[in-house]
Amino acid sequence: MACTDIWTRRVPLSVIAIGCVAQLLCTAAWCVRTGDWMPMISSAGFALICAAIQLALGLLKPGHLGFGDVTCTLLMGLATGTFGLQTVALWWLLMGLLGLAMLGVGKRRGGNSIPFAPAIVLGALTAIAL
Repeated sequence: MACTDIWTRRVPLSVIAIGCVAQLLCTAAWCVRTGDWMPMISSAGFALICAAIQLALGLLKPGHLGFGDVTCTLLMGLATGTFGLQTVALWWLLMGLLGLAMLGVGKRRGGNSIPFAPAIVLGALTAIAL
């Protein structure tokens, strides 16, 4: 997703859909194995909340945050949400910092927009790893 966004400025919805189904299946398998369904509930809840926030931000400033970024947030929210509120909060912090850094680099290069999916994905992977 991140590489495609860098190269084409598009986030393929087919990749997002397959990723969401795969993440939900993995989380469901984990929940069945442990007998605890809270990770599934938090995963879905945080993913929907995060995607809704990104959608609201995109609607507030049209053209700055695309629908691909919103759907990418949904998928990464499913992954980070499995690990709880602290991981989601860290993800948002990292996503914001990475986005600002990327925007700074983009402005120095003469551009006024950046692909945001790399910040979403890298922030999520880092938050989960930490």
